[in-house]
Formats: sequence, structure tokens, C-alpha cells
Amino acid sequence: MLRGRFGDTSGRPYMEGRVLFPRLGTSGNVSFIFDTGADASLLMPLDAQRMGLDYGLFEREASTLGIGGASENFIERAYLAFVGDEALYGYEIDLHICKPAKELMTIPSLLGRDIIDRWRVTYDKPASQLLAEVISSDARDALGD
Repeated sequence: MLRGRFGDTSGRPYMEGRVLFPRLGTSGNVSFIFDTGADASLLMPLDAQRMGLDYGLFEREASTLGIGGASENFIERAYLAFVGDEALYGYEIDLHICKPAKELMTIPSLLGRDIIDRWRVTYDKPASQLLAEVISSDARDALGD
């Protein structure tokens, strides 16, 4: 079981994960907004900056449409990992990386349906519970011994 959280001040639903870019040799922890309206997961500029990503190394681009309008993104193969109660769950996806812009620096990264659709989710804001039972994962390793 994976356990998310609701933001103390915003009340937004978050899921903590680790992003690894194998081709770039870079990784970092990310607090993703749990976004069932997003087709794909999206790394926003603040998290990309924290990870020290060099935008000059990205080779693939894509334009996506969201509630805020069109977004110009890079696409990079990445691994996303989430620590559960008794296991580590991993996913290999084409992660969208939003091109940097000053007005985007306060927007959190999004965990989209490319990951969420592999989980059975309990979203219970009154009880402060965001739980995900993993139905499918690219990798599952037992934690501990």
C-alpha cells in the first residue's frame, strides 16, 4: 500500500516519489500532485531545477494541452519509484518535463494517469487518507531483509 498526504496549507493531495533519469545520470525526490485529470506525469521547472537537470540534454519535445492552455515540454525516459508499506514499486515511463518559465516556478509536478491507472485508489479527504493499492508495477522489490 502506498500512502499519500494532503498539504497542510493547500489541502492538495500529494504522493512522494523518486525520479531517476538513467540516460542523464540524475535523480531526485519529488512531491507530486495527485492529478487524475492529467494524461501523463509532468515534472515542473522547480523540481527539474532542484534535480540539476540540464535542459540542453533533452532530445525529444512535445506540446500538450491542459486546463491552463498549451504547454511546451520535453520528454525523457524515466523511472518513478514509490515506497510502499512493504515494497518498492517502480515504473518506467516517458516523463514530460515542462520547459522553464518564471510563471511556472511555483507550480508542483503532476502525477498523472500513466501511473495512477495502475493503482486502486482511496481518496478520503475528511479522514486525511490518500491510499493506493498497487495493481501493476514494472518492478516490485521487498523492503527490509
